[in-house]
Amino acid sequence: MGSLLAPDPPIDEANALEPEALMRRYARSHALFENARAIIPGGIHLSGRPLVDPATTPMYFESAQGCRIRDVDGHEYIDYLMAFGAIFIGYARPEIERAAHEQATRGRLLSMNHPLHVRFIETLVARFPGAEMGTFFRSGSEATTAAVRIARRHTGRRCVARSGYHGWHDWCLPLEPFVPAGLDEQVAEFQASDPASLAAVLERYQGQIAAVIVAPEMVLPFDPAVLRELRRLAHAHGAVFIMDEVKTALRIAPGSIAERIGLIPDLLTASKALGNGFAVAIVVGKREIMRAGDGMHYSATFHGDTSGMAAALETIRLIDELEAQAHAEALGQMLIDGLNALVARHRVQAIAYGEPLPAMPFLRFTNPDPAENARAIETFYRGMLLRGVLLHPRHMWFISAAHTRADITATLQAVEATFAALAPRGADR
Repeated sequence: MGSLLAPDPPIDEANALEPEALMRRYARSHALFENARAIIPGGIHLSGRPLVDPATTPMYFESAQGCRIRDVDGHEYIDYLMAFGAIFIGYARPEIERAAHEQATRGRLLSMNHPLHVRFIETLVARFPGAEMGTFFRSGSEATTAAVRIARRHTGRRCVARSGYHGWHDWCLPLEPFVPAGLDEQVAEFQASDPASLAAVLERYQGQIAAVIVAPEMVLPFDPAVLRELRRLAHAHGAVFIMDEVKTALRIAPGSIAERIGLIPDLLTASKALGNGFAVAIVVGKREIMRAGDGMHYSATFHGDTSGMAAALETIRLIDELEAQAHAEALGQMLIDGLNALVARHRVQAIAYGEPLPAMPFLRFTNPDPAENARAIETFYRGMLLRGVLLHPRHMWFISAAHTRADITATLQAVEATFAALAPRGADR
């Protein structure tokens, strides 16, 4: 995709990272944020997710195309956040937008069921080995909540063992004071990379765990044997094993982490890359377990929206046509290798890796001094923004089908310049 704007002028290294200069640079974004705080709790719809802080990094964006995004102050970036992974083919991809629009012109939400509901699930069930039935939702949070509810009904049990981020619903936040009391007694957390921690939970809740749900990106370093052991333990205790692949499904070759490692979960959730920005999600799985959803209440008014399903079907077609998964993995590996080479060259205390695989890369700073580490993180991410690269300091990044080798090269050049700028300021040396 072509550039939305002309390149920014050269960076004045001596003054560009000063708070006053950054506040001027992102003045409109900050003003919008301050106005929004009066009418929107927190001022943003993504709770707790400023890049560094609201005053000195952009909070508001107004347009995007391909893998380029533009903030309200007129700065353009190569985007590696990609709407927190919801964009896989690229922003504003014409074929996907057209498919959704054409479906909408026929009525995107009808009074009862639509034939597209059946075709959509038939297509998705065929994409995931071991899946025999499925159902549809609008978000990852809805899908994971439905999967847990199906497991509870199937087993007749109430408790759940979980590892990873599964959404914003109450059961995902059992220790928070703003959810109903007692959830912490029904939802137990384990460490995905440590199967012994799951074994301990299953023993403590002997005969009570309905489901073991795990987000595979929590297994770091990535190890298929660990996920297989988690499934074995779940089945040994009569629990349903759920792979929460909201972030990874359809993004990871050949279609999911589960398929990548030859593991068939009982249930699998998917969203994000599935709709390329449209609100759509699924639960698919084994017939004997999915049948528990028959007559169970998990329906909502907007679940049957066919426009998002049409977008998803076109997204799936383009994933295959563009070989998007292999493309994302190759570019992710190129970025990871380049980052680690620059880390070594500049003696920066950091490591780049896939979270869990190269299509979802990340750079973690590792200075043992917390204050120095925090300062290096802030300086690095602010510097990358100044050089036209949007990265998140606390969330894995995403490679899309719209990224190119030239984008990776430009990003690594920006990293080189940012690392060089860190040196005089004493960062991580």
